[in-house]
Amino acid sequence: MKPNSLAESVVYEHRRKVVAVTLAVVFVLGLGLPGVVLDTTLEEFRGGTAEHAADGYITDNMSGQAANSTGSFVVIADDENVLTKQRYLQQLRVQRQLRNDPVVGATLIEDQQPLGISNVVAIVAIRREEGVDAQEITVEPRPPLDEQIEAIEGLSEFELELYTSYAVGIVMDDVEHTWPEGGSFATVPTSYEGNGKTAESTAIVVSHRESVPAEELARAQTRMADIVDSEVEGDAMVLGQGVIDDELRRSSFDSLAIVGPLAFLFVLVVLVLAYRDLYDVALGLFGVALVLVWTFGFMGWAGITFNQLFVAVPVLLMGLSIDYAIHVFMRAREERPPDGGDDVGGFQFGDEPRSTSVRKAMATALGGVGAALALVTITTATGFLSNLVSGVAPVRQFGLVSAVGIAGAFVVFGLLVPILKVELDERLEARGADRRAPAVGTEGGRLTALLAVPLVAARRSPKGVLAAALVVTLIAGGGAATVDTTFEQEDLLVEETPEWMDGLGPLEPGNYTAQENIAFVDRETYIYSGTTTQILVRGDVTADDTLDRVQAASDTANRSGSVLILPDDTNATQSPIRVMADLADDDAAFNETFTAADTDGDGVPDRNLEAVYDAFYEAAPDGAGTWVHREDGEYVALRLVVPVNGTESEPAIAEDIRPAAAPVDGDGLSAIATGQPIMNQAVAENLLSTVVDSLLVTLVVVLGVLMAVYRRLEGYATLGAVTLAPVALAVAWITGSMAALGIPFNVMTALITSFTIGLGIDYSIHVSERYVYELNRDIGTEAALENAVFGTGGALLGSTASTAGGIAILGLALLVPLQQFGIITALTIVYAFLGSVVVLPSLLVLWTEWADADPAAA
Repeated sequence: MKPNSLAESVVYEHRRKVVAVTLAVVFVLGLGLPGVVLDTTLEEFRGGTAEHAADGYITDNMSGQAANSTGSFVVIADDENVLTKQRYLQQLRVQRQLRNDPVVGATLIEDQQPLGISNVVAIVAIRREEGVDAQEITVEPRPPLDEQIEAIEGLSEFELELYTSYAVGIVMDDVEHTWPEGGSFATVPTSYEGNGKTAESTAIVVSHRESVPAEELARAQTRMADIVDSEVEGDAMVLGQGVIDDELRRSSFDSLAIVGPLAFLFVLVVLVLAYRDLYDVALGLFGVALVLVWTFGFMGWAGITFNQLFVAVPVLLMGLSIDYAIHVFMRAREERPPDGGDDVGGFQFGDEPRSTSVRKAMATALGGVGAALALVTITTATGFLSNLVSGVAPVRQFGLVSAVGIAGAFVVFGLLVPILKVELDERLEARGADRRAPAVGTEGGRLTALLAVPLVAARRSPKGVLAAALVVTLIAGGGAATVDTTFEQEDLLVEETPEWMDGLGPLEPGNYTAQENIAFVDRETYIYSGTTTQILVRGDVTADDTLDRVQAASDTANRSGSVLILPDDTNATQSPIRVMADLADDDAAFNETFTAADTDGDGVPDRNLEAVYDAFYEAAPDGAGTWVHREDGEYVALRLVVPVNGTESEPAIAEDIRPAAAPVDGDGLSAIATGQPIMNQAVAENLLSTVVDSLLVTLVVVLGVLMAVYRRLEGYATLGAVTLAPVALAVAWITGSMAALGIPFNVMTALITSFTIGLGIDYSIHVSERYVYELNRDIGTEAALENAVFGTGGALLGSTASTAGGIAILGLALLVPLQQFGIITALTIVYAFLGSVVVLPSLLVLWTEWADADPAAA
């Protein structure tokens, strides 16, 4: 069935069925809305990488952390020494409050209670009173808190300093002490002064149940900071996934609460100016609401979690929906000029008389733009489905959800809204209202004069226009290669809120401290999850050369510029060899086995490794498993822990530490570097791969679809390549702009090539379709180009102004990636418009001449 016949069938014969079926589908999908779950954590992005799998293996089998737990970090900072009797007593008493607090206590792991240097000093005092040698003291099992407090109260100044030294230098570094990961430097900074037993900050490590809901965990960690701040001298700050996730979640809501109304108001004003008809504006907004229900309802049914990426979905769908609506409405207006005349502000569209019937005008309009809308839907959805090749799960889900939403936009604005407009206009006209209005770009004046510029250029010098476009593209393409690729958790955290937001009343954003707290802990060089990298070795770890290769890995890591240096000027790197060597110094029986296995005297066992591991487990039954893992009696894995300087960038850390795995990897062993900095960089690399792969897939698939469709409908496959060409140029323009503006490919902007192609092909198809439609009416190349640029170009200008302006308001958001996304997406829309109304007309002129496609010329 031809487009005109199909449109008439929809508008005349099946309109009630279309309305009923569409609304029923939206209603059913809308039932899935309650199933949409918000998750702004970064774990979904890290999942799926080999680095993430290795980190999970270590956490589950070798970390010493309680099973099914998540940690947090309470740092107490002051300008004075915090390692005093008074401060120790305050820290122990506040721990009791944490345990007894109904909010905090309910989240804690019973078998792994909060631990700070004050606990260890108290335990040393108690064990020494019992006659235990300092070298034999272990933290677990711990005496009751009351007993620890009493022990601290009875210490002399000399004993306090001595036992602090024992706590930091002996007990917390013992192989049998497996938690926290960083040993003593998880509770005191590496700026700790060993001679004076002083530090200007200290930390209490806390372990929460992993099953605690995110909101409850955030409340508990925030409450911890309040309790410590009120009871202990100094400033308390909490680092933990609950607080970080809470800030990620709140900053998203605070951003949208501020920019959402501004963006909506801007779009509303632009639409009112473009439509100059409140009924059409209301219909358009109603359609947008239905599309959003359609899309997010699908997410609920599909069990897809809403994360940071999906902030872009309503932006995308709003842009496409407004674009679809403007094209349909303006095309219908062209068929019914004001006052029933054919002259529209001095500009004539073709020679045929215009329709006077509301229904006939809409049928003609849908017949004219329906094929374009369908083709736009297919190609744009294909562009976003190309993200299914991504290695990042949320990106794949984003591509699927976007494609479903785009299909919904086509159904709502290609079928439902046009029918509702016909019904509304007919009823209003029956009551005496005149529903005729001019289409954007057809009234004459400044707008028409603006659109005439590329039209004149295409007529006079199409090759000159293309030459200028290619020069710009080459310059932009050179910059595109320098776009940074980063993924750091701190980039998604709010550093500070702008002053202008302070007086917004109920919309005023809350306090954000996580980034500042992380920066403090990194400067103080505490050892915690954010500053710890690891190398996991799996395979035949009993082979004679295994530990020699592990030592080579350790040496490689220590030669890097990122490894953390301890107060005694030694590297903080820990390996099974270093741990076993320390154990051999204190355990004669183990020393005998360890030394006998070292045939060349270099301090590294190189034979009978299974016997060495057996002796290791016998000498340190609790600690050995954190360095050498066995399953069913077989030794299957080793690990190295490489603490790094947190002030280094994560890309630099990854670049330094990853090569350390190379000496071990291969020949029966697999080795991989992991840890938060490296996992984040793995995500960054996946994002870059997503950009490249999805771009190539999209360009190839969309080109194939366009060429096949235009070959079938118009007889010219080359028209598909011509239509896509400005979009390919726009990709170079936008990536070059990112380089110029210093905007990296991150979790938000990595999707920009999909946006560029998705929105760019939308605009280009509308211009090409209108041009060919007019060309087939035998009115000649110049008239066809004129009608396409003034008619369709005017609609595109209205769509560009509303969508780009609304999205650009995201530049006022709290989140930097959201600001970047708003700016770069607005530029993308502008570039898509320029490509379609400046470059494409010249391409079409040249193509028409080359393909001899003008029937009038024939």
